[in-house]
Amino acid sequence: MGHGRGPQGRWALLLLVAAIITLLLWVGLTVFNNGMDAGNHVAGIASAVFAATALYLQVRSSQSQSQSRPDSADADIRVESAARLLALRVQEISQQEERNWRIGDPWALRVRWRTAQADGGDRPPPRTGDISGVHGFYRSVPTGRLVIIGRAGAGKTVLAHRLVLECFNHPGDSLRIPVLFSLGSWDPSRTGLHDWLADRLIGDHAFLEGADATGTVPARALLESGRILPVLDGFDEIQHRHRGAAISELNRFDGPLILTTRPDEYAAAVRGNRALGRAAAIELEDLALDEVQRYLQAVSGKTRTAQWESVFSHVRTRPGDDVSRNLAAALSTPLLVMLTRTIYNDTPHRNPTDLLDGERFPTQDALEEHLFSAYLTALYDPRRTVRPGTAKAAWTDHQARRWLGHLADHLTRLHTQDLAWWRLGATLRRRTRVLVTGLVAVPVGGIVGVLSYVVAVRLSGAPVGGDQFREGLLETGTGLVAGLAAGLLNETRTGRRGAGRNPERLRLGPSRLRRPVPARSRVLRGIGAELVTGLSAALVFSLASWLAWGFANLNFSEPSAGRFVRAFAPWLDTWLRTTTGVPAYVAAGLVLGLLVGISYAFVNAVVYVFSGPNDRSSAVGPWDLLSTDRGVTLFRVGMVGCAVLLVNFVLVGNQYGAFPSQAFVRQGLLYGLLYGSFAALTRLVLSAWGGWLIFARLWLPLLGRLPWRPKLFLDDAYARGVLRQSGAVYQFRHVRLRDHLAAQHRAEGRGIPAEPAAPRTVRRDQIPSGVIRPTGE
Repeated sequence: MGHGRGPQGRWALLLLVAAIITLLLWVGLTVFNNGMDAGNHVAGIASAVFAATALYLQVRSSQSQSQSRPDSADADIRVESAARLLALRVQEISQQEERNWRIGDPWALRVRWRTAQADGGDRPPPRTGDISGVHGFYRSVPTGRLVIIGRAGAGKTVLAHRLVLECFNHPGDSLRIPVLFSLGSWDPSRTGLHDWLADRLIGDHAFLEGADATGTVPARALLESGRILPVLDGFDEIQHRHRGAAISELNRFDGPLILTTRPDEYAAAVRGNRALGRAAAIELEDLALDEVQRYLQAVSGKTRTAQWESVFSHVRTRPGDDVSRNLAAALSTPLLVMLTRTIYNDTPHRNPTDLLDGERFPTQDALEEHLFSAYLTALYDPRRTVRPGTAKAAWTDHQARRWLGHLADHLTRLHTQDLAWWRLGATLRRRTRVLVTGLVAVPVGGIVGVLSYVVAVRLSGAPVGGDQFREGLLETGTGLVAGLAAGLLNETRTGRRGAGRNPERLRLGPSRLRRPVPARSRVLRGIGAELVTGLSAALVFSLASWLAWGFANLNFSEPSAGRFVRAFAPWLDTWLRTTTGVPAYVAAGLVLGLLVGISYAFVNAVVYVFSGPNDRSSAVGPWDLLSTDRGVTLFRVGMVGCAVLLVNFVLVGNQYGAFPSQAFVRQGLLYGLLYGSFAALTRLVLSAWGGWLIFARLWLPLLGRLPWRPKLFLDDAYARGVLRQSGAVYQFRHVRLRDHLAAQHRAEGRGIPAEPAAPRTVRRDQIPSGVIRPTGE
C-alpha cells in the first residue's frame, strides 16, 4: 500500500516548482539586461530561499524522527467515520431503487424462491419463501455466502437491494456493510476481486479514497478488515471467456458474499471449474398467473380491472391456444409485469386486451419485444408526468429510441452495462475519432492564427493589414496537425473497450495542502506521463508548423527558425550560422516540442501540490466527475498556455530587439500567442472533458446519434426510468432493455422497420363472448 505524501513531500514539490519559476525568472532578467548582473542577483536571492527551506526541512525531519509515529487510533476513527457514511449512502441507493421498482407498494408482487444446489454437493433440504423471508434464510447460512439464481427479469437485482436494506434493519447480525457492485465491468483476467472492489468503492464514493499520514486508504482498510459485504450483481454480465476466471477469484475470496446470476450462465461457468465454495443457493420461481392478475388489477381503476379480467379469463378458459401460452409465459417474470403495468395501467389510451392479438404476437418473443417497445413509447408519452424536480424536455419517442438505440448498441459491442460520459467517443471507430479531432482543430487553428497575428501587430503599435490575415490563416494547417497528433496520442491510450483517459478526480484549492493526497510514486508517475505526453504531441505539431510555414512561403532560408532555436539554445549559435533550410526548421520543431513537454510536466506538478482527493461526503455521480474534470482541465490548459506564452515572449522577443521595442513586442507576442494557444489546445484534446466536447457535444449530435444536450437527455432518461445510476455511471434499467434497443437499432440500420407505435385493435372473434371492451378509463 502506497504512503501518502506528508508535509516534507509537499515542501519538496513546492521547492521544485519554485526552482523552475526562479530559473525562468533568471533567464528572463539575464536576457532583458543583456548580462548576468540581474540574473546573479536573482540567483543570490534564490539561494537564500532554498537554503532557508532546506534548513526548515532538516529541522522538521529531526522533529518527526523524535516524535512517535502517527497514532493508529486516529486512522481507526477516520475509517470508522467513513464506514458510517458509506452505510448511509448505500441505504439511500437501495431505497431509491426500491422506489423506482415500486417495491414499497402495499400491493407489490410476491416473488417466491426455493433452495437450490450451488456447490455440487448434496441437494439441500427443500425450503421456500417469498422476498420478505430471504434475509432470514441468509442469516441461517453459516458462511454468509449466498448465490441468488434466476432467469432474466426474475427480480434478482431487486432482491439484492432488498437484502441490503434488511441487513441494515438488523444491525446486530454483523458489522459488515452490504454494498452492491455491478459485475459487468469486471475483467478478472486483469484485476483481482479485492483490488476491483477497492477501485469501485473509491470510484463511487470519493470520501473513501485519500490516504492519511499512516498510508491508510479507507476503502482498502474496510475491505481488509472484513467490514464490507460484497453483493455482486450480474455474474452473467461478465464476458463469457472470463467467467471461469471469475469463479476462481470468487473462491479465493474467503469472506461472506452474495452473488446473483442467471442459471444457464452460472452452470456453464462451473461446469469445468469448482462451483462457488461453501455457498448456499436459492432460485427465484416464476410468478403464478393468479399473482400477476391480483397485482395488475390491484393497481388498476374500475374500467381497467374489467379489461384485465377479460384477458385473464381468456388465458384460463383457453390454456391450450398459442395466445394464452405466450401471454402466460411472458407475464411469469416481474420485469415484464412491471413493463405491462407501465404500458397499460399508467397510459389511459392503451387497452390490455390488445395483448390477445394472435396475428400481431404469434410467438412469445414477438409479445415480449412488443412490451419493451411499447414501454419506451409509454415512458416518452408527452402526457406522462416525469419525476418532480427534473427539467422537462420535449424528446419524442422516435428521437429517444434512436439515441438510446445508438448507446445500447455501443454498450453491447463493448460487453458492458456501464454508460460513462467519458467513453461516448468510443461509439466511433478509431480512425474516425482521429480524423474528427483533426477536423475540429482546423477552424480553431485558423482563428488562433488570425487573432495572434492581429493582436501582436496591434499591441506593438504597427498597423494591421491583409498580410496578418493571410499569414494567420496558414495556421489552419498547424491546427489540423495538432488535432491529428493529439487524436493519435489519445488512441495509443485507448484499449479495445474504448477506455481512453479517465476523468480527473482531484479537486483544486489551497486547503488541500492540509489534506491527504496521492502517494509520491503516483505524483512522479503523473509528472513523467505528462512530460512524455507533451513531448509526443508537441513534437509532431511543432515540426509540422515550422515545415508547413516553410513550404507555404517556399522559403526555408528565412532566419526566423534559426532565431527561434537560438532563443532557447544559444550554444547552437555556431551551428545555426552555417545551417539553413529544413534542418533549422526541424531543430525549431524539436525545441518547441521540448518546451511544451516540460510545461506539461511542470503544470502537473503544480496540480498535485495544490490538489487532493475529492472528499465529497455523498456518492459520486456522473456529472460530479464531469464538473471536477472540467475544473482541473481548464486549470491545466490555462497554466500550460500561459507558461508557453511567457517563455516565448521573453526569449523569442529578445532575438528581435530590446524590450520594449516594437519588434520585441510583436514577435514575442506572436510566438507566445501562437504556440501557447496550440499547446493549450492539445492539452484540452488530451483530456476526458475535451473528448466529451468534441464527440458528445459536437460530432455525434451532428450525425444525429445524440441530442445537442446529451447531459439533459441522460438525466431525463434516468428520471423516466429508462436508466439507473450505478456510482459514477448510468446503466440501462435492465440488460434486456439494452439488448432490445440495440437489436432494434441494428435492424433499422439494415432498413428493417420498427414495430409501429400505435396499438392495433384485437379482432372481436378473439374476445370472450359477453365482454364489453371500452376504449378508455
